Amino acid sequence: MKQALLGFVLLLPIFARPLQTSTPEGTFPGRATVEYTFGQRMRFVLEGEGFPSISEAILYYTMPGMETPYRVRRTPEASDGLRVIYERDLRREPLPPFVPITFWWEVREDPGGWRSTEPQTFRYLDNRVAWQTLSAGPLRLHWHAGDPGLARSVLELARRSLERIGGPLGYSAPEPIDLFWYADPELARAAFRLAGLEIEGEVRPRWRAVILMASPDGAGLEALRRAIPHELTHVVLHDLAGGQPLPAWLDEGWAVWSEGPPDPTLLRALQEPRLEGVSLIGLCGDFPTDPLRARQAYALAGATVRYLHDREGIGGLRRLLEAYAQGLSCESGVRRVLGRSLERLEREVEAALRPQPPGCAVLEGLGPWLLLFLLMSLGPFSLLLGGRSSSAR
Repeated sequence: MKQALLGFVLLLPIFARPLQTSTPEGTFPGRATVEYTFGQRMRFVLEGEGFPSISEAILYYTMPGMETPYRVRRTPEASDGLRVIYERDLRREPLPPFVPITFWWEVREDPGGWRSTEPQTFRYLDNRVAWQTLSAGPLRLHWHAGDPGLARSVLELARRSLERIGGPLGYSAPEPIDLFWYADPELARAAFRLAGLEIEGEVRPRWRAVILMASPDGAGLEALRRAIPHELTHVVLHDLAGGQPLPAWLDEGWAVWSEGPPDPTLLRALQEPRLEGVSLIGLCGDFPTDPLRARQAYALAGATVRYLHDREGIGGLRRLLEAYAQGLSCESGVRRVLGRSLERLEREVEAALRPQPPGCAVLEGLGPWLLLFLLMSLGPFSLLLGGRSSSAR
C-alpha cells in the first residue's frame, strides 16, 4: 500500500559516485562532483582547470516538486581560485532518501564573465546498504540480502505484475522503474527517520522508485505478491495520467484491485459499521491516517474499482482515468464517464456487497436464458390466439 512506495524519474546510473560534467562549447570547462555520507553530510565540489581562475560561483540544486532551486553563493577555497566547495549538513538539514537531485554551477571567471556547468542528476541513495542489481526490461531490482535465485523470483514477479497491470491499458514505461528491496523493515524505516519521515503513507511515483520491505525467504516472497503489483499500479497510473493528481479512492482502489483476490482482512472491514469520514466523497483527497479508518478506506476503494471493472470493463476504468488526466474534479469525472454521482456509485457498491438471499445469484445468472425461454414460449401462444380470433370471425 502507500507505505511501501516512493518513486522518481531516474536520470543517471544508480549509485552516486562523483559525476563529471561534459564540456561543450560555452560551458565552464571544469569538473563538478558530489559525494555524501548518508544521513551525515553532502559535499558539492567545483574544480577549475587553470586559467582563467574562478572569482565566485553559485551552486543551484533542486528536487522534484520544488518551485525554485536552492541557491548558494561560494568563493574559492584556495588562493589559486581553482576549487569551490559547498557542504550540506544532513543531520541539521536532512533530505528524503532516494530523492533525485539535479545540480549545476554558475561561475564568474577572472577575467571574464559568467558561464555555467551542465546540469547533472543523481539519486540520494541509502548507501549504508551494499545494493546488488538485477534488470528485466524497464525494471531494476536492487537487493542486499538473500540469494540470487530469490532475487530473480522477485524480479520475475515484478515483470509479470507490470505486464498484467499495464498490458490492458497499452502502457509502456517511459523511464526505468527501480525497486529497492529492504530485507529488514526497520532498516528502511530508520533511513526515513533520519530525514524526519515515516515510511508509512509515503507515495511519490514521479521519483519512480519502489521501496519494498519483506524478509528474504518464502514468507517474504508471499508478502511481495501483493505489495509489488500494488506499488507498480501507482507508477503506471501516474504515467498514464500525465502526473495529474487522481482521486485517492481511484488510485488506491486500483492498486488494491491489482493485488489479485480480495484480501480477507479488507473483506472483514467491509462488514463492519462504517466509520465517520469513510466514503467515496471523503476519499477524493488524502486517505485517513487512523489505522481503522484507513483499513475501511482501502476496502471501500478496492471494492469500488472491482465493481466498476465488473460492470464497465477495463475500458470504463481507462475512460475514467483519462477524464481525470484532463483535470476534471473527483465528482465531475464520475458524472461524465459513468453518468452518476459519487454518492449513487457508493450506494451501488454497497448494494452489490450485501449478502444475497439463497437462489438470487443463480436466478441472476439465468436471467437472460429465462427471458429467451419466455419469448420463445410466447410465439406459439400468440399464433394460437391469432387462429382462434380468425375462427371466431
